[in-house]
Amino acid sequence: MGMDKYHNLHNLSYGDCWLIVSQHAFQNRNIEEYKELESIGKKIVENRCRGLPLAARALGSLLCCKQEEREWKEILNSNIWNEESGILTALKLSYLHLPVQLKRCFSYCAIIPKDYGFTEEELVLLWMAEGLIEQPKGGDQMEDLGRKYFHELVSRSFFQPLSGNKSVFIMHDLINDLAQDVAGDKCFRLENNLEGGRQSKISVKARHASYVGSYIDGIKKFKVFDDAKYLRTFLHFFPLSFHATRYLFHDLLPKLKCLRELRLHYNSMDELPDSIGDLKHLRYLDVSCSGITRLPDTVVTLYNLQVLLLKYCRKLQKLPLNVDSLVNLRHFDMTGVHIPSSEEMSLHIGKLTNLQTLSNFMVGKDCGRKIGELKNLSHIRGAIHISRLENVSGVKDAREANFMSKEELKELSLEWDLDNYPCLKTFTLKE
Repeated sequence: MGMDKYHNLHNLSYGDCWLIVSQHAFQNRNIEEYKELESIGKKIVENRCRGLPLAARALGSLLCCKQEEREWKEILNSNIWNEESGILTALKLSYLHLPVQLKRCFSYCAIIPKDYGFTEEELVLLWMAEGLIEQPKGGDQMEDLGRKYFHELVSRSFFQPLSGNKSVFIMHDLINDLAQDVAGDKCFRLENNLEGGRQSKISVKARHASYVGSYIDGIKKFKVFDDAKYLRTFLHFFPLSFHATRYLFHDLLPKLKCLRELRLHYNSMDELPDSIGDLKHLRYLDVSCSGITRLPDTVVTLYNLQVLLLKYCRKLQKLPLNVDSLVNLRHFDMTGVHIPSSEEMSLHIGKLTNLQTLSNFMVGKDCGRKIGELKNLSHIRGAIHISRLENVSGVKDAREANFMSKEELKELSLEWDLDNYPCLKTFTLKE
């Protein structure tokens, strides 16, 4: 990154810097009651911020988590200021003061390309699959703890909402640089123009890797990963690619036996190889927006799978029968998918009692596909679309779904055919 990018950030007066720092540092406190902290904080701004707005925000977010004068003085007098200067020092200091679990989650973000907008759910599910979220105490869910991690990183200015879309977040380029710096060789990012990534050759120590798609991803791109046999993360980032070489599916993927997270978004990908079932450690599989017409039956042997994303796979015709074997599945999202027949849906979805996301359910007449399958899915949250309700045999059958027990369900869409005329009603259950 050239010095111009840093120079352009030198645009705040001392007073403006102090305003930003104080707003973040004293969020829930009356500044008038903390004169000594105010004095120390002004020294930090005077000596350390150098007019940099991102540094001011990062330092303010860091100071907000500190209550004692001793802690503020430690930041003012930290040895790290003697090693570096300017904004990167302020950002690294903020990172060093993160709790251990947040450091691990943030360093994982080194695989995110610059300017890529991500959602809270997207990142939390990846953290969960990689085992970066602690086992919560009591009856809490891992996803809820992951959301707390995410909000903490937002409050400390590591992530920021995208202007005009508060549900999408980005990392400032300098925050992204920091993530790459602290991750070191453990994370590898391959971009079409190598300007955004710091590496051109993957290390044998790499455990997490990503690449930016192009219209056609040829064999040369994936040869880079030949020696990365211990990868746990392999993610394809947008833009959506049209075509990938067979080498990716039939040569490279079978070698990556340690994979936990796999994302492939290819428009022309009409099937996954049966060898996908050999990736026994896989916890996260995302083939959204692809052209697949079916999933291989071997998918149901991925017993560790927690997340299965098939969003907008509009050509998908059927699912494997025995998805109920995926006993650890927590998120099964088929938003934008219309399976033509209930006979092509999986049997006994009700056995997946850990499910929190079930975007679609098509009611069938035979055992294993009736609406009663939803009875024990008490953790379902968000929205669910239930179609083919004309197959419900009566009121008793409908009551079997037990929607009253699903406390986190916020939206329910009901669809049925009435004399070949489709009817749809959507209900908001909770705000």
